[in-house]
Amino acid sequence: MNTDIDILARTLFGEAKANSIADAEAIANVVMNRCELPNWPSTPAEVCQQAWQFSCWNTNDPNRSRILNASGDWFKKCQSIARKAVTAGIHDATNRATHYCTPAVKAKTYWAKSKQPCYQTDGHVFFNDIDTPPPANAKEALDQQRPLTQTKTIRGGQVASVGTGGAMIAEIGQQVTEAAYQMQGLTYYLDIAKWIFFGLIVIGIGLTLWARIKDRQDGVK
Repeated sequence: MNTDIDILARTLFGEAKANSIADAEAIANVVMNRCELPNWPSTPAEVCQQAWQFSCWNTNDPNRSRILNASGDWFKKCQSIARKAVTAGIHDATNRATHYCTPAVKAKTYWAKSKQPCYQTDGHVFFNDIDTPPPANAKEALDQQRPLTQTKTIRGGQVASVGTGGAMIAEIGQQVTEAAYQMQGLTYYLDIAKWIFFGLIVIGIGLTLWARIKDRQDGVK
């Protein structure tokens, strides 16, 4: 099978709502629309596999294994949609959209917050007026999701530096920003560690109580 068709089909399988033809066709059009713009790669396969764009291709995404081993009736439909999109084109109900997200994350996504969707399916909302450049790495992808420079912590530091000539404050603010980026990747593991620690405390308390009860039963004061 043609590489562009195969990669696009797997992308649709991973990104579109299962068994939603409208959602899959809309996402296929997003890919094809990006191919025609200068700030994106020029082939469907390159667009789909561009780093930090379609999460199903991220190496740390559990969905990646699913799309690499895609099979079944829904995957066959995705292949048919991809073939049509690449070879003949599909009616673009999105009106040249280049971005999409789920309705649940729209309010949390930086580039989508103030935008009105141009199209909506039962899986995603689509946008054709996004001027955010594609991120080049994980740090830029995170900044587009929730820019640290726009958080209250960083903005407060920037305001404080105005009028004080605070070069040192500005430098500290930058260091805090960089540290925050690095910490973002640790959040998941820190949450797990917190619950493990809590569990160990509960187990420790339980063992202490059990030992005390056992001592009393054995006549030890």
